[in-house]
Amino acid sequence: MRHRRPRRITRTVGAAAGGLLGVAFLPAAVALADDWDIVATPGSPETVTGIYGDGFFGTFDLAPPAVQGGVEGDQVFDYTDTTTGDSGHFSGLETTFTDGVASGQQVYVDSDPTGTDALSVGSVFATYSFDDGTLVNVYSDIYSPSGDSITDTLQTPLGDYNIPLTFDAADPAIADADGVSIGYGTDIDPDGSQAVDRITGLSPLTVAFEGTQQFFVDNSANPAFDAYDTTTADGLGTYTEAVLVTKDLEGTVGTTALDTPAVGSIVNTIGYGGIELVYSELLGANGGPDLITDTLDTPFGNFEIPTAFEAAQAEDTSAIDLPGGDHLTPLGTLDFTGVNGLPPWDVAVQGTQDFDYANADGATGQFTADVTNTLDTFDDSTETVLVTSNGDPAAPIGSVFETVTFGDSGVENVYTDIVSATGGADTITDTLVTPLGDFTLPNMFDAAAGLATDMFGAI
Repeated sequence: MRHRRPRRITRTVGAAAGGLLGVAFLPAAVALADDWDIVATPGSPETVTGIYGDGFFGTFDLAPPAVQGGVEGDQVFDYTDTTTGDSGHFSGLETTFTDGVASGQQVYVDSDPTGTDALSVGSVFATYSFDDGTLVNVYSDIYSPSGDSITDTLQTPLGDYNIPLTFDAADPAIADADGVSIGYGTDIDPDGSQAVDRITGLSPLTVAFEGTQQFFVDNSANPAFDAYDTTTADGLGTYTEAVLVTKDLEGTVGTTALDTPAVGSIVNTIGYGGIELVYSELLGANGGPDLITDTLDTPFGNFEIPTAFEAAQAEDTSAIDLPGGDHLTPLGTLDFTGVNGLPPWDVAVQGTQDFDYANADGATGQFTADVTNTLDTFDDSTETVLVTSNGDPAAPIGSVFETVTFGDSGVENVYTDIVSATGGADTITDTLVTPLGDFTLPNMFDAAAGLATDMFGAI
């Protein structure tokens, strides 16, 4: 299976400010802890690395702590210390979202900032705007080896109110830091630190760091496999880690001394108060059956919990029948770029995928997309497709397709947002497909707002 880094797609601040990035950081600066003002560098492009869907009218559970409708990327930010006047810039990982009621943005300082009084790498900032900006919550966690500076402020027309929270978004516990036992009794341990390349969540409620990690197997002398992983924490003290195996560094499973999980295997750890729940789906070698286990590890012993949840099903991208007779067919396999969720309750797998686009009139074309597939324990699933490059004007770059399938009910919601090639209004459709017929729904949520034209000016 091929694996590649997220496609580099850019948008400018000007395009974003009127759409998905219309939140407190953009275009105006925001005052944060210790009198910092932060704003996206004017004219700098944002590189988009992934998208999570909005679901059925924004109410469908999409593998939290990932944010529904969230767009992940990285961008250059300017900062100013309003006390000292010192200023500079830094590279930040970010996620932005809007659901028609609230908008938000979370930023992680990813590189050494310039300036003599620079922000620390690892610091996290988040803003959430409600009721058209009448209420704004501003959270900041400025990292320091000697202790972080954490503030949370609710800004209202009646004044600003400090909320006494201590949630440390910049330093979540690593769920498998001491190793966990999976499936056939193999222990896996992380090697070094996670290389973070994305952030999502809703700090100070939740935070999720996505990236890459290597793991040892059974105290092996060298790392045994590569993985995409996501570490999370929340304000209640829960911490999790999802692991998606991407490369076996020891050789073919079954032919070495190590029981290295096969590529595509998924492990998830949920920890709270000294208790851990460890789920694993270890893919069978040479087409053999998968091994699925779910173990509750407590001070009183370990307990096996029966589950048939197949998290790896989210690794398969489905064909999509579109309104009007158009059809999307995935080509090859999903090239993994991330994993999220809380299996065995839900899971999200992200990647890049090529598609054939067949028009109702017989014309055909192809495009490449960022894809996020989700699945929950009730067998409900979503597939979100963001077009990143193509040769077919029927699916311009920045267009979004999303399906929500409700188990085996035969009911499916199909959403499309086709970007205008002339700069006009997007063409948005929302169709509920049922055994009794198809019904057009009045959904005008613009998932592609701010994602077209300037955003995709460079690839």
